[in-house]
Amino acid sequence: MKKIFTAHGQLDIILEGRILIVKGTDSPNSEMVDEFNLRVEKYYQLLKGAPWGSLSYMHGDIIFPPDAVPVIEANFRRMASLGLVAIAVIIKDTQYPSLVETFWQSRFEKSDTPYQFFDNTTDAKSWLFDQITQHNKP
Repeated sequence: MKKIFTAHGQLDIILEGRILIVKGTDSPNSEMVDEFNLRVEKYYQLLKGAPWGSLSYMHGDIIFPPDAVPVIEANFRRMASLGLVAIAVIIKDTQYPSLVETFWQSRFEKSDTPYQFFDNTTDAKSWLFDQITQHNKP
């Protein structure tokens, strides 16, 4: 994407075993997608070749502008090609929870990757571990 502005919002990416944890805060813009793509590449190299899951923490109204949507959807397809088998999401501190959830549901459904929304980390990680384990069985 052509960079027009600086990235809005805050982004943290952590790897915990076979789970890629992505924490997003505030209202992001298209440039945040570019920032994500730059920063996540090293984790893809560590994860590819075996099943893995993603846990996304979304704080605030995490809805991207329309020009970012095709890139986000392409990211999910790429992640799946690198072994992503499930996505768990926790949405907190948003004024519009159903709007945020609907936005992300639409993205996830186009990726054909199982996803689920959770209220807490324990349940989200447990579900992800189950999904990863199922894909590890011969």
